[in-house]
Amino acid sequence: MKHSLKSKLILSYLAVALVTIAIMVMVTQFTSNQSLLNMFTDQQVAQLSESVSAYYSNNRSLNGFFEYYLDTQFTAPPQNSIGFPQAPEYGVPRGIAGLVDANGRALLPNPGYDVGDIIPSERLKDAEAVKVDGQVVAYIIRDPVSKFDLKPEERRYIQSTRLAIGLAAVVGMGTAILLGMLLAGRINQPVQRLTEASVRVAQGELGKQLPVTSQDELGQLTRSFNQMSADLARGDAERKRLVADITHDLSTPLQIISGYIEMLEDGDIQMTPERIGIIKTEIEHLRRMVGDLTTLSQVEAGGLDFQKTRLDPAQLLRKMFATYQPIALRQGIALVLEIPLALCQVEVDEGRMLQVLKNLVENALRYTPPGGRILLRAEQDEMVRLVVEDTGAGIEPEDLPYIFERFYQVDKARSANRGKMGLGLAISKALTEAQGCRIEARSSGKDQGTTIIVSIACAKSCED
Repeated sequence: MKHSLKSKLILSYLAVALVTIAIMVMVTQFTSNQSLLNMFTDQQVAQLSESVSAYYSNNRSLNGFFEYYLDTQFTAPPQNSIGFPQAPEYGVPRGIAGLVDANGRALLPNPGYDVGDIIPSERLKDAEAVKVDGQVVAYIIRDPVSKFDLKPEERRYIQSTRLAIGLAAVVGMGTAILLGMLLAGRINQPVQRLTEASVRVAQGELGKQLPVTSQDELGQLTRSFNQMSADLARGDAERKRLVADITHDLSTPLQIISGYIEMLEDGDIQMTPERIGIIKTEIEHLRRMVGDLTTLSQVEAGGLDFQKTRLDPAQLLRKMFATYQPIALRQGIALVLEIPLALCQVEVDEGRMLQVLKNLVENALRYTPPGGRILLRAEQDEMVRLVVEDTGAGIEPEDLPYIFERFYQVDKARSANRGKMGLGLAISKALTEAQGCRIEARSSGKDQGTTIIVSIACAKSCED
C-alpha cells in the first residue's frame, strides 16, 4: 500500500512521540518504586535522627533510648522469647537496618544483633552520623537492600502516578498527530504544487511558474523548478523557431536553384554568367550553413584539431582591418583600428582565432547602419583583450545572456540575416573556449551598440 508524503510525515511524528512516551513510561516504571522507597527512607532517617538528638539533649546519654523509642512510637509491641519486640513487627523504621551509639553499641535491634550488642565497625562505614552540638552521639545504618512492603495509601499514590503518566501519553499521542497534520500540511503543500506542476511540464505545458513561499530547501527547489521551466519554455520556442529558420534558409536557395534548372530543361531560358552567379551564390549559402553546423559539432565534440603558435595579437586585428575596410566603406561605416605600441605574445591557433574575429566583425557590419562606426581595439592588463565594438542595433538586457547560444538571434525578424542561422557567435564562443580563452558581450540596450571582448592569456615566456 502506497502512502502519501503527508501520511508518512504524520506517521513519523507519531512514531517519535510513541518512542519517547514508551521510554518515559519504562524509566518511570523502573524508578518510581525505588524513588518512593528512598524518599520514605530519608524521611525515616530524619525523624529517627531528631528523636535521638532530642533524647540525648534531654538526658546527655542514650541509655534507655530503646524503651523511649517504643513508648513514643508504639503501644503494646509484640514480644519475642527474651522479652524484646520482634524485629519485623516492632516498627523499626522502614529502610533502616539499625541504630548504634558512638561506641558501636546497638540502640535498636539490628539484623543478627540485639540491643546492647556491639556492631562490627565494617557495618558502620556507610552509616549516617547523628550530631548534637557538633558531637557525634549515634550512627544510623541504612538498609542496603531498601525493600519493604508499601502501605495501601502509598500503593494508591503510585497507581495514580502511573495513571497520570498514561493520560499524559494519550494526550501526547493526540498532540503529536495534530501537530503532525499541521506541520505535514505546511511541508506537503509546496511539494504537492511542485508535483502537479512537474506533471504539467511533462505533458508539454512549459513555462509553468510557482510562488516561492519560503527561504529553505523547498523554496530553493521551487526557484530551481521555475528556472528549469522557463529554460524549457525558451528552449522549446528556440527549437520551433530553429525549425522554421532552417526550413527558410534551406528551402529558399533550393527553390531558386531548382527553378533555374527546370527552366533550363524546358528551354525557357539560356544560361548566362549572371544566372550562373545567382546559382553559385545560393549554393554558397547552403555550403556555409552546412560548414557552420559541421564546425560547431566538431568543436563541441572535441574532434577539431588546433595548431597553436606564438604570435603578436595585434596582427590578428590588422588582418581583420585590412580584410573588411573596403566592405565597411561600401556600407558607409567607419572601421577604426586602435592598437597599443606593445602587446605580449599569445599562443593560439591563428586560423581559428581569425575565424572568431571574422564572425564578430561580420556580425557588427550586419547590424551597424550607414554612418555608424566599428572599432577594433586591443588592450592589455593581466591578459590581452581583443575588442570589437560597434554603434549598431545593440542588445536588449533579456537577450544578452543568450546571444552565444546556438541558433539564438536577437533579430527575430531576420531582415538582415538571411542565410545565417544564428551560429556565428556560438561558433566563436566554442572556438574561443576550446583554446582556453574567454569571450563576453556587453550592451547598454537597443540602439546602444554592442561590445564583444575576447580575452587571451599571455604566453608564459612573455610573462616571465
